[in-house]
Amino acid sequence: MFKFEPDPNLARQQQIFQIWIRPVPPENGHFALRATLFEYDKLLRDGMSKEDFEATREFLSKYVNILTGTQDAHLGYALDSRYYGIGDFSTFMREQLAKLTLEDVNKALRRHLKSDSMRIVMVTQDAEGLKKAIVENTPSPISYNSPKPDEIIAEDKIIQDYKINVKAEAVTVVPVAQAFQ
Repeated sequence: MFKFEPDPNLARQQQIFQIWIRPVPPENGHFALRATLFEYDKLLRDGMSKEDFEATREFLSKYVNILTGTQDAHLGYALDSRYYGIGDFSTFMREQLAKLTLEDVNKALRRHLKSDSMRIVMVTQDAEGLKKAIVENTPSPISYNSPKPDEIIAEDKIIQDYKINVKAEAVTVVPVAQAFQ
């Protein structure tokens, strides 16, 4: 099924980029999708900031040790490293991350990620209603249980009307049991 890390000892033929949205109440699903697309498009348009780049690189440099933390994972990544001819996985990743630049990342974002070629899966109670709201670009205002700063409210007003470019025939509603087959 879907995992947060790739399985070791399973050579990949292509890379995958996934965005997972944590579960939200059904009435906020449409807004959550819009907010995600808004942030994704902003990342592609503006690129990653230096601060976010440095924090992410530092996190990944440390996280590589967690990936290989068990004996099984260490062995699996050792086999992968041998297959790819890269030497020790943890060392290789830390060295590559140290060489990586903000410009490299932003260039790769623009080259490989596109808003108009995404596949989106949503699990919800009223799938037909959500489909209709998305296809018709119905506004999706959000309300909070506690006060929020004015800048968040202002951005939410933009997000609630953020256009989702999708045609009805491109949206398929399936029973949840079939969603990941």
